[in-house]
Amino acid sequence: MPKPGTIQLTDFPYPKVPANAALVRMEMSGICGTDKHMFKGETTHPGGHETTFPIIPGHENVGILEELGPESRLEVEDRKLQVGDRVVPICDVTCGQCYICRSSYGFTTSCLRDVGYGTTLSCENPPHLFGGWAEYLYILPEALLAKVPDGVPPEAAVMTEVLTVPFCGFQKATSPYPLGKEGFGPGDTVVVLGAGPLGICHGIMAKMTGAEEIIIVGAPESRLELAKKVCADHTVNINKVTDPNERLREIMALTENRGADLVAECAGVPEAVTQGLDMLRIGGTLIVAGNYIDMGSTPVNPQKQILSKNARIIGVSGQTASSYAGSLRLIKKFSRTIPIETLVTQKFSIEEAERALLTAISMENMEVVIAPR
Repeated sequence: MPKPGTIQLTDFPYPKVPANAALVRMEMSGICGTDKHMFKGETTHPGGHETTFPIIPGHENVGILEELGPESRLEVEDRKLQVGDRVVPICDVTCGQCYICRSSYGFTTSCLRDVGYGTTLSCENPPHLFGGWAEYLYILPEALLAKVPDGVPPEAAVMTEVLTVPFCGFQKATSPYPLGKEGFGPGDTVVVLGAGPLGICHGIMAKMTGAEEIIIVGAPESRLELAKKVCADHTVNINKVTDPNERLREIMALTENRGADLVAECAGVPEAVTQGLDMLRIGGTLIVAGNYIDMGSTPVNPQKQILSKNARIIGVSGQTASSYAGSLRLIKKFSRTIPIETLVTQKFSIEEAERALLTAISMENMEVVIAPR
């Protein structure tokens, strides 16, 4: 992607891999909402980091370790990696030195120097290969890899990065608070705003962690039908229920007029945050995960929507490194009951990257991936 609105096929030299780095032969790379935003020229990431063009997109990645430097320390857990292992690269490269990195905060996207594979790390300079829409992905010495458990296919592993976002959000939402029942717990009702891969993965995480009722609000109907197969008890089609007030009435009717225990905003538009606050019960929790790219502001009534509800608001700008291994374990554990690989609904070659991106933008599929071979 040399600039917004343009995708072209480019050859780069096969890189030399030093003793502390690695090279991954790509199997699949998903098309995220962030990739769509970059294509449209919407390029401001959390912390004010900007996409630097030219860039090879692709941060939802899975591949096979092709080369591994003998001095590399790249494994996210204490597991020895070896050539031939299937791995998921952690998509953010942190400095390890700034205040955020040295504190216990842990979110990779909050590093003050954060650069991301496929999002902010340009391909202009050698070794160039810093995005997943390619045959190979170069792994920097500061980067980390999560080993994919045996039996987890690439179609499931490619969803790992997406699942890490609700993994971290639900971790924060279940943190104990001293005043009453706040946060999230088993048996709770969860509303997810947005029926794309991020939204469905929030619904999947809610199911994995014991939610009683899961309501997905979004469109089109094909996505909502898939949501019912993997996680949703109820769906609300925003193309049919176009009035936000009517949607709110439907949510209240489904929650015995209390509101949801937890609402996850995964729509990527600011107004969804306001609507999510309205759907919360008193003492409920709102996770804001979809507004990763700066899309502007939305009006909020602090007294009515936050203070009066004793609402808890959690922003999730990305993930922790450890959430990759945790998400992969959950994918394997629930593989029989929650087949996350079914979210991958269409595959394209690298040569078809522009068509793949336009297909993803059309929203007629769920997770669109680029598979080099």
